[in-house]
Amino acid sequence: MPDATAPAPNEQAIAALQAATGHTFKHPQLLLDALTHRSFAYESTVPGVRHNERLEFLGDAVLQLISSDLLFRLYPDASEGELSYLRAALVRASALAGFARAVRVGPHLRLGRGEEATGGLRATRHFLEPLLRQEAARAIAGKRIKDDKSRLQERAQAQLGVTPSYRVVSESGPSHDRTFVVEVLLGERAVAHGEGRSKRQAEQEAARAALTDPGWQVDE
Repeated sequence: MPDATAPAPNEQAIAALQAATGHTFKHPQLLLDALTHRSFAYESTVPGVRHNERLEFLGDAVLQLISSDLLFRLYPDASEGELSYLRAALVRASALAGFARAVRVGPHLRLGRGEEATGGLRATRHFLEPLLRQEAARAIAGKRIKDDKSRLQERAQAQLGVTPSYRVVSESGPSHDRTFVVEVLLGERAVAHGEGRSKRQAEQEAARAALTDPGWQVDE
């Protein structure tokens, strides 16, 4: 028989993530909304369950702002292009997934089967900056300050004598929140795919995937 004194799963998730982030939310419901995928909300029999897409729209902008501000302060001599490349390394999907794993978000996500503005940005910055600093240092150490499309072009031209081209494979999602899948081709051969919220981001992800796949490369 369930323990009537035990906290509900929603309360457990909120408490665990507040402990992991070191921040107590003024409006815990917003945290619960952020954990809720659209599929869960649509399948729920409880009226009024909200999913995270509106918060995701806002969160993307906040992440871009905090990343841009941090890099602007960390690298005062970097050019606009170099800062853009570094920011792309910080906000790429794999980096964000690593941040989520660091605070163990996964077990608390609400998936279907198939703060006030004042003070909120400061709290988000306090949580994100240490993670972003580490990722920026890794990007510099890995010489990823040059964007992946440029690196792939240099390597493909040097090894194969071809210039990569990119082709949109699919588009999905509402007009304000599109997802693009792009493939990168070397000659007529598609060597990798990438996904992103813009064609540019998807192209960078495809180039990154091609750089990590040795199948097409010539041994040096």
